[in-house]
Amino acid sequence: MNSNLVSLWNANFDQGISTLVIPDGCRDLIVKTVGNEKTDWFVSPLFDTAESIQVEARCSYVGFRLSPGTGIRERELLTYIETKRLEAGEVKHIIGDFITFEYSVQEALEGLASELGTVKQVSVQLGVSVRTLQRLIFNKTNRTPGYWLQLARIRKAAKSLSHDVNLADVAENYGFSDQSHMNREFQRWFRLTPVQLLNTPNVIRQLYDQGYG
Repeated sequence: MNSNLVSLWNANFDQGISTLVIPDGCRDLIVKTVGNEKTDWFVSPLFDTAESIQVEARCSYVGFRLSPGTGIRERELLTYIETKRLEAGEVKHIIGDFITFEYSVQEALEGLASELGTVKQVSVQLGVSVRTLQRLIFNKTNRTPGYWLQLARIRKAAKSLSHDVNLADVAENYGFSDQSHMNREFQRWFRLTPVQLLNTPNVIRQLYDQGYG
């Protein structure tokens, strides 16, 4: 397993619950097991908004988190795992054969997650045209540069929250036109207001897992 490309996580649930999964810019290769049933391998989508996930009782997950912008030959990988009947411990040794990560994409995503401000400013910093940057990012991630800019901004703003912070200051610090605009963006991405997010420990924990921005 190439540690520069993926990290490993696991979660176990004795009881069935409903949980909120927020956008993090990553896709995960996941194996789900319910009780003693057959394992189910799948690749998570790139979320555009928070999704409510129903978790079954006696359910366990093991996941390989792919870094933002990582390419994955999804069908080939899943077919190989099923054909070889691989366990998670075995998959970590072969997953690198099915994923790709281009330096130009990494550099562009790092620029978009920085404090440069706009797609045009990032393109200037990278020495490419706006059109070239847009084409590169969309072709490799199926999302626009604007998506990545906004995702980085909302995640950074969310990480800066505390019960002592002034929300109007957070809005100003992260380039929102005002606090109302920030609230709308929080609800768009997280389906929670800033205050609700502060009172949702599961979401706060996710913000500090490996992710974009």
